[in-house]
Amino acid sequence: MLRKLLLILPLLVLPDVALAKQGSGTDRERVNRQIEAMMRDGRWEQLIAEGRTNKQAFEALLEAQDRSRQPTSGYTASDPARRRARN
Repeated sequence: MLRKLLLILPLLVLPDVALAKQGSGTDRERVNRQIEAMMRDGRWEQLIAEGRTNKQAFEALLEAQDRSRQPTSGYTASDPARRRARN
């Protein structure tokens, strides 16, 4: 019974998939018009510059975090060396 249901269920969904409408391309045209307008009035360059600034700030933050995680002296004692130092 379950096997038959699993075989029939996909067939019930197929007509809905076949009847689904394809995109008309209006979104692409609208986006292209918006991009062209942004390029004409200079907003495009401003956004690119802002993105570069954000990237540089993020990379600087990552470098600062990496530096704070590294030992300051460059020397890390192994576990046996720590035990010897305690004795």
